[in-house]
Amino acid sequence: MKFYRYEAIQYAEHDIDGELVSPKIPNPTIELREYDILKETLKGYWIGHKEFPELSKRWVSKTSKKKFAYPTKDEALINFIKRTEKRIKILEHQIIFSKIVLQKIKSYK
Repeated sequence: MKFYRYEAIQYAEHDIDGELVSPKIPNPTIELREYDILKETLKGYWIGHKEFPELSKRWVSKTSKKKFAYPTKDEALINFIKRTEKRIKILEHQIIFSKIVLQKIKSYK
């Protein structure tokens, strides 16, 4: 049995001099990460990569609603969509907050 988690990754690009830089236009890659079950307990699972268990070990509860990874790709996809929607809400709120702060500070002049 495996566990799955989707992640959106932005890879650096090489500039004209061969240096790694952030891309000018966002180009995210969606990756499906697979995790092995390292140990099962009554309450959940220790998951990670068998090659590097100490570097990748994560706990996943059997009963919690929100989990780091899920036993099916469909559940992992649903969770990724929810996480991304929540991130958008947080970022939109931060943009509105920052614009208000800028308006207020500019009115102090």
